[in-house]
Parts: sequence; C-alpha cells; structure tokens
Amino acid sequence: MAEALVESVIENLGSLFQDQLAIYWGVDQQTEKLSSNLRAIRAVLRDAERKQITSYAVKDWLQKLTDAAYVLDDILDECSIHSTKMHSVDGHISRLSRLHPKDVLFRFHIGKRMKDITQRFHNIHEERLTFELRVGVTEKQAVNDDDDDDWRQTSSVITEPIFCGRDKDREKIVKFLLEDASNSEDLSIYPIVGMGGLGKTTLAKQVFNDHEISKHFDLRIWICVSEDFNVKRILQSIIECTIGQNPNLGDLEARRRKVEEALQNKRYLLVLDDVWNENTEKWKELKGMLECANGAKGTTILVTTRLEEVASIVGTHSAYRLKVLSEDDSWSLFKHHAFGPNREEREELVTIGKQIMRKCVGSPLAIKTLASCLRDETEVRQWENVKKSEIWNIQEESSSSMTGEENSIMRALKLSYSNLKSSMKRCFSFCAIFPKDFEIDKEELIHLWMANGFIKCEGNVEVEDVGNKVWKKLYRRSFFQEAKYDEVGMITTFKIHDLFHDLAQSIMGEECVVIVKGRLTQLPTRVHYSSLLNSGVSGYMTAFKQRLTTALKKVKSLQSFLDFGGIGPVPSNHSLRALQTSSSLLSPLKDLTLLRYLSLRFSQSSEENLNNSICQLPKLQILKLFHCPELHGLPKDLTRLQDLRHIVIDGMDTIQEMPPNIGKLRHLRTLSIFVVGSKPGCGLAELHSLNLRGTLSIRGLENVLNELDAKEANLIGKKELNILELSWDGSGNPKGSNVSVERVLEALEPPSTLKSFQMDGYQGRQFSSWMRSSLVLRDLVNVILSDCENCEELPPLGKLPHLKRLIVSGMKNVKWIDGETYDGVEEKAFPSLEELIVDNLPNLERLLRDEGVEMLPRLSQLTIEDVLNFKVPRLPCVETLDARGIEAGTSFMEGVGENMACLETLIIKIIKGVVVLPDEFRRLGALQELYIGEWYDVEYFPEHVVEGLTSLRTLSIKNCEKLKSLSEGVGHLACLERLWIEKCPELVALPSNMSQLSALRNVSIQLCCTLPDGLQRVPSLRVLFIEKCTCTSLPDWLGDMTTLERLFIWHCEELRSLPSSIQRLTNLSYLSIEGCPHLKKRCKRETGEDWQYINHIPQLFVDGNDVL
Repeated sequence: MAEALVESVIENLGSLFQDQLAIYWGVDQQTEKLSSNLRAIRAVLRDAERKQITSYAVKDWLQKLTDAAYVLDDILDECSIHSTKMHSVDGHISRLSRLHPKDVLFRFHIGKRMKDITQRFHNIHEERLTFELRVGVTEKQAVNDDDDDDWRQTSSVITEPIFCGRDKDREKIVKFLLEDASNSEDLSIYPIVGMGGLGKTTLAKQVFNDHEISKHFDLRIWICVSEDFNVKRILQSIIECTIGQNPNLGDLEARRRKVEEALQNKRYLLVLDDVWNENTEKWKELKGMLECANGAKGTTILVTTRLEEVASIVGTHSAYRLKVLSEDDSWSLFKHHAFGPNREEREELVTIGKQIMRKCVGSPLAIKTLASCLRDETEVRQWENVKKSEIWNIQEESSSSMTGEENSIMRALKLSYSNLKSSMKRCFSFCAIFPKDFEIDKEELIHLWMANGFIKCEGNVEVEDVGNKVWKKLYRRSFFQEAKYDEVGMITTFKIHDLFHDLAQSIMGEECVVIVKGRLTQLPTRVHYSSLLNSGVSGYMTAFKQRLTTALKKVKSLQSFLDFGGIGPVPSNHSLRALQTSSSLLSPLKDLTLLRYLSLRFSQSSEENLNNSICQLPKLQILKLFHCPELHGLPKDLTRLQDLRHIVIDGMDTIQEMPPNIGKLRHLRTLSIFVVGSKPGCGLAELHSLNLRGTLSIRGLENVLNELDAKEANLIGKKELNILELSWDGSGNPKGSNVSVERVLEALEPPSTLKSFQMDGYQGRQFSSWMRSSLVLRDLVNVILSDCENCEELPPLGKLPHLKRLIVSGMKNVKWIDGETYDGVEEKAFPSLEELIVDNLPNLERLLRDEGVEMLPRLSQLTIEDVLNFKVPRLPCVETLDARGIEAGTSFMEGVGENMACLETLIIKIIKGVVVLPDEFRRLGALQELYIGEWYDVEYFPEHVVEGLTSLRTLSIKNCEKLKSLSEGVGHLACLERLWIEKCPELVALPSNMSQLSALRNVSIQLCCTLPDGLQRVPSLRVLFIEKCTCTSLPDWLGDMTTLERLFIWHCEELRSLPSSIQRLTNLSYLSIEGCPHLKKRCKRETGEDWQYINHIPQLFVDGNDVL
C-alpha cells in the first residue's frame, strides 16, 4: 500500500521541479534530496511489503514511511494551491506577487516544513539500510492487466459467481421450510452455522429466492444483523421491508406495534444474516416481540451464524451445520474461476491448481478468490509462485480464536491481496472505513478513491472510468460481492464479505478507525481515515461532540472523515480530502482548502452559509447534497470551483434555480439536476459543452426561450447519459409567450444510448419525431410519461425491444397505449415489458389499437387506476393485478377472469354497480390472494364462483357496506389461511359450513358492529383480531373457540366487558387490549371485574403494559 502512495508523492515532487516553484521558494535542495531518498526507498518497497508479513520491525518502518508520505503530500498540495493563486493570466508568476506579504510568509513556512520533512525522510532512508532490503525484488503480479478484460465480454451487468456444491444443502433447508416448519403452530427458528467463508449467506440467499419458497411465504424479509444486535434497528428493518417506507418511529414500543401490524396473520420468512449476539436476554426480547406479532402457521426465522453458542441460544430446531466443500466440488469451483468456460485446461496447470485448491480447505470464498487471481496467467512459474508463497506458512495473530481451517482461509485471502497491483491494494484496504455488512454505494466509493488520490486518469481514460475498471477487477476477484442493480441494469451498491473486511482492517491497522457513538476511546494520532457511526446509545450529544472534536484535533494527517451517523461536527483538520457530514455549522469548511469531496446529508444549512463555505475550496471535485430542505438553489459563486467534476443532488425538490454560467465548469461530468432559469446565464445553452454522464434531470422547461436555446443543450452529444428526465411546470407557456413546446421537445433529442426516460407536464399535442423513432430509443429499459394532458397518442413504445417498465399517467385523451400496426405473426408488442402502470387515463379503451397482435409475453405486474372503460386483453403471464376506480367494473372483471389464468394476487378497489362477484372469477384457479375494497354495491358472492378459487389463501374484504353474504362457497376454500373483514356492517353471519375450513388460522374483524355468527365453527383458528368494532359486548360463543391462542381487542371504545366464557379458552396464551377504556378498568390485576376470566392467560397486555 505504501508503494502507490510514494509513487504519487514522487510524481507531485516532479511537478514542483517542472514548474520551477522549488527554486522560486528556495526549497530546491530539499526537493532534490527528497526525490533521491524517495526513489531509493521506492526501489526496495516491494521487498519490504513482502517481509513485513514476518517482520514487525519492517512493518513499523513502513508505517513511519506512510505517515511521513501523507505529511509530504499535504505540503505539496498546499504548494499547488498557492501556485495557482500566484499565476497571472498568461501563466507566469507576477513580479508583484513575489513581494506580497502572503507570499513572503508562505515561503518562510514552506521552507521550514520542507526542511523538517526532508530530515524525516533522510532518517527513514537510513533506517531501511538495517533491514537488508533488496532492490527490485518483485513477486510477479498474479494479474495481467493488459489481458484482464479478455476473459469474458465486458458489459454493465456482472453476474454473481456460480452456486457450486450446495444443491443438497439448499434442498434440505427448503424441505424443512416447506414441510417441517410449515406444520408448526409456533415460531420456528432454524440456524445455519459454519465458519466464515463457507457460503452461509450465499446458501441462505438461494433458499430465500427459491421459487417454491417465494410462493409458500406471504412475506420474505432479509436483514443483515452483523455484530450490532440492536432490537430497535431490527424492528425498523422489518417495518421498512414490509411496508416499503420508513415511518421514523422513535421508541421501541411504537416499532413493536408497527411490526405486529405488518406481520399479523402473515406467513413470513425472516432471514437474520450474520448473527454474533450471545446475549440471551436480547434474543428473548426480539423473539418475544416476533411471537406477539402473530404470524401465521409456518412462520420461520432462518439465522446464519459462525458461532455454535448463537445457534444453541436462538434455535427451536437443531442447527444445520454447513460443511466444507468436497474435493470434487472444490475443484469444480476452482476450475470455473481459474479456467473459465473456453480456456484450455493444461495438465501441468491442473496439477498445480489442485494443490493450491487443497490449501483452501474447502472454503468457497478462498477458492474462488485465489482461482480468480490465476484466471489470466498462462505460465507454470506464475502458478508455482502462488503455490509456494511463504504466506501459506504464516500463523495469524488472532490464531488463538481461529481454527486451522480459518487460518488457512485467511492466508488464502492474504495471498490474493498480495497479488494485486499496488494501486488496487490502496483501493481495497480503504474499504475498512465502512462498517461491516455496510451496503456500499459503488459510485460513492469511486468518488472517494478519486478524492484520496488512489486513482488518476490514464491517458485519454478519465479517472471515473479507471475507477470502474478497478472496481470490476476487485469484484471479479471476489473482494467485493452482493452487487445490486438499478432499473436500467447498472450496479449501484455492493458489500464486502466480513472476512475480507477483517483483512482490510488488519492491513490498515491504526490508519483507519471506525468511531461508534458512546464508545469513543483514545484515537491514534496516525489515523488517516475515519468514520462515525451512531450506535443508538442514548446520551449527551454535546459532550460526545466535544470529546470527538478534541480527539480529532490531535490527529496529524486526517485524510477522510465520513459521518454515517449524522451526529458529528465538521473536523478542523486542514489535511482533509473527503468529508461527509450532516452538520449545519459549515463555517469550518472554508479552512479545509485541500478538500476534494464534500457530501452534505440532511443538513439544515442555508444557501448563503453554503456559498460562503464551499466556494473557497479550490480543489473540490465532488459536491453531494442529499435532503437539505433549506437549500433552494446552488451556491451563486459555484463556478469559481474549476475542478468540480460531480454535482449530485437527491431528495431536493426545493431547488428552484441554478447559479449563472454553470457551463464554465468545463470538467463537470455529473449534474443530476438542472433548473432552466429566465436570467442571463441560466438557460439550456449552459449545458452545451458539458460532457455529462449518468443522470440528468432538466426542470423548468417552461422557461425555455425558443427551440434554438433548447438545441443548444446538445443532449444528443452527451453519449454517456443513462437517465434523462424532462419536466415542465405549469402551463408550459409563461407570460403568454409564443414558444412552441413541441419544437422545444424536438430540439431536446437525447443520445441513443439512453436507458431510462421520464417526461412530466409536457403540454404539446404531439410527441417529437425522435420519440417515435425506435432507433433513438432502442436501448430504453424504463419509461415514465405523466401529465402530458394534451397528447392523444403515445409513441410506439411497444416496438422497443428492451423496455421492461412503463408508467403512463394523467393523459385524458389517450385511447390506447400503442397505436402502431404490426406486420406478420412473428412480431410481438412489448416483448420485454414486465411491469405496466396506467393511472388516470379515463378514456383508455385497450392496450393496442391493433387487436390481433400477440402482446406482453413477459408482463407479470399490471396496475390500472381511474380508467372508465377498459377492455382486458389476453395476458396469460400476469401474476399481480392492482385495479382501482374502474368505471365499467362488471365488464372489466369479466375480462380479468377470462384472460388472466396465471393470476396469483388480485387487488380490486373502488368499484360501482357490481352486485355479485362475476361468474368468470371461478376460472382463477391459481389465485392465492384476493383483496376487495370499496365495492359499494356488491351484496353477495355466488357459491359456484367462490368454490372455483381453489388455491386462495388470503381473502380480504373492506368497505363493502351492502355485502350480506359470502355464500356456502367459502366452505370449499380448503387452502384459506387468512380472512380479513373490515367495515361490512350488513355481514352479520358467516356461512354454515365454516367448519370445513381446516387451514384457516387467522381472522381479522374491523369496523363492524358485531362478530359475525359462524366464526365459532372454524375448527383450527389460532389468531383473532378485533379492532374498532362498535359493539358493547362480545358474544358468549367466543368461549367455544377453544383452539384460539392469540386474541387482540383494539380500539373498541364502546365495549363494556369481556364474556365470562373467555375463561374456557385454555389454549389462549396471549391477550392484547388497546384503546378500550372500559376494559382497561375491568381488567386490572386482582381488582378488575373481568380479572377472574383472564388471569389464566400467560401473556396479558393492556395499552402496551404487561399486566402480569
């Protein structure tokens, strides 16, 4: 790692000579001596890095070298800034500047500092002679960079490594979940235990995504727990996974109730990955809350852990112990990564490969990592170097807590690391700044590499592309894993296996420290990279900030500080290159003149404050603003920052204007938002020469003066744009101007490489010609068109071969989604579309004008809302339909029954004029979930229709105020597990054959006047939820429901008492009463009038308080 840093410093020293600044400042002798010493040190660095593995003295020497190199790098950076200030317009140093007091003072200080650092490097140079380090000793890199990308075709999508040797393990766990756990009334907890690197997480993911598993469970929730077993955080993650949003609930009780609401009556699979907690009480607390959440029969928690102790604490079943791969499976995995699909397996390489493979002791992680390093090596000597490396003989420092196999795995990972290029070593080891199991943003990491000088442009290859190349190499060698993709197929985030994280931490040592709030200890003075986490521990924030500020001031050369917790101050360390903060006090920023990267998140800072702070940072390359509500525009002096390359803005609808002349930022590559203004220097012409990439959202297009101004944006020339959004606000013709919005749109033609396109508020009658060209839009994957009120026809989107997602909304005149004609039987409309959302298209008649065309062969999700008269076509692959506000409800639902044979989830709401469930619904034999709401006129469900829904597991009926009967057909729903009835006042009785519903476990009755008679005949009911019912008493037959285990009575304000028969419910183990004032008094311990009926229940809660 020191090698790349020293190389960078030598390069910067050369610039000082080249510009004759060293002579001008009188430091030429020190600079020559520094260069001489550094070149001599560089010559032996590879031997030193090899020997530090076994020699602590060499390791200590390398640390001294690294610390000194950072200090010298700071000095050279300051020289660069001062040089820029001194130069006149013609590029030469002004004579007047030499006499300026600031320049005289700078020369004095720089001379003293250069003298000190020169002596420091002289001492380091002398000390290296004692180690007998050999010049030019190199161990051939196990990576041939020239041929690195030839192994497989490059693309934006990188597939995950193959799943090898675990098929039987997966089958056994799936069988347990589908059979053993499925029959359990209690919460099943199944641990998968094994040492690090065996593939526990990969195996759990295969199970989690198994087709049968996804069909079997109503909900699947994945939570990476890691070392911080925080019950509040786990509950919050469950809430976010189930309801798709963060409700920002503060206290534990509020989160517990929300989890109950989300999981109630659901059969769910919860995976808790990478659990380390051995605290029994913490586990009991979480388990108790999940048991109270009242999941359906078969609910299971899958836990992955390295520790047998954890498995014994959490498991309700014997742990599944994951073994190492067999030799045959190990070789299959090694061969796949080392040789690939087309490479010749030479006999001599196979022999050596098998010997290397055996050293990996059956660990998939070690095997694929080492094999990937050998992928492009063809010489026997290179394979022999890996086999004979002395790293195999090292005993890990933490060996007392590691098995022999774990030692072997870590040695294999170290060997893989040692075979990386020196620049890649810095990029990887920097990742120790992130917490374990952190979801790392790929673009963010590359920007941080840039800011810290780990990567630079290579010839004509821009620095961002170099960063992408480095990331790909590390991913291919398994240093990175678990990549996630956005809607256009681009990798957005990834993770690092915790063993690789351990490796990065061991390499960085004291150079990188993760600070956790509440656990601040003495910071080493040689820290260069640090991050701050919020542990959730309550305490005095002010005191913590003061201690942290004091500790950071003692750090000599802090390069990066990332506040992930949003709790820290802005450090005053002058050497900072990268800073992430949520602070609103930004005045310290103006002194951080070496800063390249600034990320403000959830800051309350004002626009003026930001302008005064950041516009004095001459080296700033990356500016990120996330969710800063007080900012209504970018700093007005932003164009002073000529090194800016990326301006990333997210969650900032408040941005109303841009600084003038932003086109002067000639190095700008990302500008995620541009607001067209009416002032000079704020028009689209500012975008003309900017070589933008990634995402561009153009707002305020109503302010465009004319089509020539729009053409000046030169969107067609921005070949690296992936996502484009165009937005008009208001009428689109402000102040009565005669600007043609159609011509403006025509002039905004994008490049043909676009992956995603969104357009809002367009007021023209016709779309542009380029929107009707399949050549221009051929690569589109995602299209959103909204509030284009005057358009009557959409572009021919059905001809786009790669389109996967389409949203069309707010277009009152559109009659069909695609009005094109299709020639021949081979051509299909929307061949790749998987999701279609249609909203507020009142006159939509059908999807295609040409009815005889085969369409949508891959469509799985369809949402239709506020459409008056829509004809449902044949859609054999649709699995989920969400329909709301359909005016011609009867014909629409008949079409659903006739044309969607594979439908599994059906949500139909806000329907008028439908009195009975249509006959065609009986054809929906694959339907598993049916949600009916706001059917204002429906009165009953015909028996012959209901009995056809043979696969139905969930039936939800809400706000059907005229519904009187579900019919005897309900008794034929043998698979029904959950029944939810809400606000159906006329439904006072259930069918007489409810006794046939042996699978029904969960029933919820809400906003009804009474419990419907017949409920007591359900033979195996386990959970009953009663909420906001207006009855004053519950029926005495409640005591006949003897299988009941959990009972919830919430917000029944008129309910006066509990029936005495409740004491007959001997299986009832949990009773929760919330918001029932009369019951609260009557259920008081010992003294309440109803206490005698409920004192046998083991768990009893009233308004969240444990009565027992």
